[in-house]
Amino acid sequence: MKPASDVVSLGTMNSVRASKSESPVSRRRMRDLVGIGILAIVATVIGLTVTRSFYLTMLIYSGIFAIAALGMTLLFGFAGQISIGQAAFFGVGAYASAYVVMRLGLPSWIGSLAAIALSGSFGWLVARPLLRLTTNYLALGTLAFGVICFILFAQLRSITGGLDPGILGLAPYKVGPWVLDEPSRFYWLVAVVLCAVMVLVVNLAHSRIGRALKALKVSEVAAAGTGVDVVGYKVAVFTLAAALTGLAGSLFAHFQSAFNAGVFNVGLSIELLIMIVVGSVGTVWGALFGALLVTILPSLLENFEQYKLLIYGAIMTLVMIFMPDGFGKAIVDGVKAMIRRGGSR
Repeated sequence: MKPASDVVSLGTMNSVRASKSESPVSRRRMRDLVGIGILAIVATVIGLTVTRSFYLTMLIYSGIFAIAALGMTLLFGFAGQISIGQAAFFGVGAYASAYVVMRLGLPSWIGSLAAIALSGSFGWLVARPLLRLTTNYLALGTLAFGVICFILFAQLRSITGGLDPGILGLAPYKVGPWVLDEPSRFYWLVAVVLCAVMVLVVNLAHSRIGRALKALKVSEVAAAGTGVDVVGYKVAVFTLAAALTGLAGSLFAHFQSAFNAGVFNVGLSIELLIMIVVGSVGTVWGALFGALLVTILPSLLENFEQYKLLIYGAIMTLVMIFMPDGFGKAIVDGVKAMIRRGGSR
């Protein structure tokens, strides 16, 4: 039997080794949280200084799509489960929020909670049958699910208004005594929600859950061999991604105030996928960069509207071939390389 002093010293050594092994993850987590703090400061400065509605509108749409893309980052970037049906959950969130506010007369924030709950519930219901599929079959399965939901949105006119006229006159978002009926006001809501969602996703990404999701992406068989509940984690991340997309849909609906089923077609799902692929699938910041880029890009392609998906596809292909970690990650790495070269001189 070992002396008590040896046991204590052995325990101390093990704790030191554990802290050393965990320190890189803790540093990355802290770095990301500091980045979110800087993002909050930048968002505050923009909100106080930018007055043009056009710029604020672009930032609002970027923030809304970034919320949905963050869910996709966990689903595809970390867990390796591709989905081309996220527009369905976006639409469920938008219609749920509109129904709660317009038909039931409840506050906007309850509409957003209903959007999260209903989208997450739909995600949970379809996750088990869909996630039995893998690779290309999973992509086609989620694509089929998105198409089915789009048809339902277009046909259930008594609830959704269909393609024409759709939802009209949805009341502006209201938070307490504040009515967010202008871009300069709605911007603050999106900024706060985006930062909160980023904190949630960053903490998940750097936790045991995040490590389990990364193990799933590498090999489901190996992950199961190490004790990871493969089915449970896949269903959970699919549900969370659906809930976040539904939240984004709720914010989109209130900001738009008028929309129809045509918004929630396959093109929106592809755009959300492009956002994280172009930004970076390996980091939560890729969703933010990709959402900003894909939101601004259409304004530069006004004369090429009919070729938009073709251009998106070409960009996505080039990024995946030449910048597999994402365009945003390539830019960051390039800047770091330039700084290192400048410092070495």
